[in-house]
Amino acid sequence: MARPTKHSVAVIVRNGGNVLVIRRPDDDDELPGIWGLPAGTYREGESLSDLISRIGRDKLAANVTPIRLLNRGAQDRSPYRLEMELWESSMEGTPGRGQWQWASLDVLRPGAASGSLCCHLALVDSGQN
Repeated sequence: MARPTKHSVAVIVRNGGNVLVIRRPDDDDELPGIWGLPAGTYREGESLSDLISRIGRDKLAANVTPIRLLNRGAQDRSPYRLEMELWESSMEGTPGRGQWQWASLDVLRPGAASGSLCCHLALVDSGQN
């Protein structure tokens, strides 16, 4: 039987030479405690703008708007296939939710090594794979 596919988006928000990263909860099913990019999976009938707005609202309590597509990739996970796009985005204000920080892309290396597709896509896009 074919695996279901999750269609997801990760956002990269820049502040000078740093990017906004968030820490996954310690009880996360797949990548506990890993620093990565804010991301979400499409819901039925949701547009790209809707999804990125929801990522901003739910993960950051901030207004996030897509700017341009940077990268895309896919990864087989058990029990699904993840297809993800990386979007450069803008953010109004300061995050009011979750553990977050402005950091260099180097902070994404442990996540990429642990199998985080958003971390991998960001590093490849920046030429730091």
